[in-house]
Amino acid sequence: MKQIVHFLEVGHLWVLRTLKLAAVVILLLFGAGSMHAQLTTADILGTVTEPTGAVVANARVELRNTATNVTRVVTTDESGNYTFPLLQPGHYSIKVTVQGFKAFNTPDLAVEAGDRARNDAHLQLGDVNETVSIEAQTPLLQSESATVSSTVTAQSVQDLPLNGRNYVQLIQIVPGANEGPGNGLTSGGRPDDRRQSSSFSVNGQDDTLNNFIIDGFDNNERIIGTSGVRPNVEGIQEISVQTNSYAPEAGRTAGGVVNIVTRSGSNQFHGSAYEYFRNDIFDARQVL
Repeated sequence: MKQIVHFLEVGHLWVLRTLKLAAVVILLLFGAGSMHAQLTTADILGTVTEPTGAVVANARVELRNTATNVTRVVTTDESGNYTFPLLQPGHYSIKVTVQGFKAFNTPDLAVEAGDRARNDAHLQLGDVNETVSIEAQTPLLQSESATVSSTVTAQSVQDLPLNGRNYVQLIQIVPGANEGPGNGLTSGGRPDDRRQSSSFSVNGQDDTLNNFIIDGFDNNERIIGTSGVRPNVEGIQEISVQTNSYAPEAGRTAGGVVNIVTRSGSNQFHGSAYEYFRNDIFDARQVL
């Protein structure tokens, strides 16, 4: 009888441990998906008000991706607020309509990965077929986020000179970052090391303490702190470099957070062509 009771107790403990392990796995899976989304997408939010300053509930807000023409529609809540979460980085137009007021239109609002861009709509009395158009500009200060970051755009990645087409050289010039030591673990210049340099220091931290992310996924070589996958520069949409006050889903080290977002398609046919040619004919003359 004692053996049977002992067997049942062991079985009960095994079941509990299995359930706990399953719960942890599920949390990790959902957490990974959430982190992936938050690192590679942006949010647009705002408040709709009428001329007296009162908020407008149940206003129709339509968001359109200008590259793909994909639209999303929401209505404002009782506080006049609306939110469009999990947006791909790019350019969007926003139109707010409500009966008795002129339509409020923002034709072009650009967002980058990790942004929480605010676009408030101030309605004017009039016919809904009339439109008030606002030319939106990228704000210098992200009022909805405390993260200190800089963004290297696709145009910068492709147009600025890169020795060996190594995107890390662009990270070295953002505010708060500088090139790391020439003989460090991430330099690519140590004996028998054929990696390209991943060397940069953020706010004086060690060059091995940076966190590399590509499309929301971990992109680090452990121990030595270098970047794993290096996408073709033509395939990079933007590089976001966080240097302080990291968001919980991104910050895990004392250095910088480098988040690469690769390019996606649009309704416009586009592509690129390049030639990478280098030999001593075009090198500068050696100064004796």
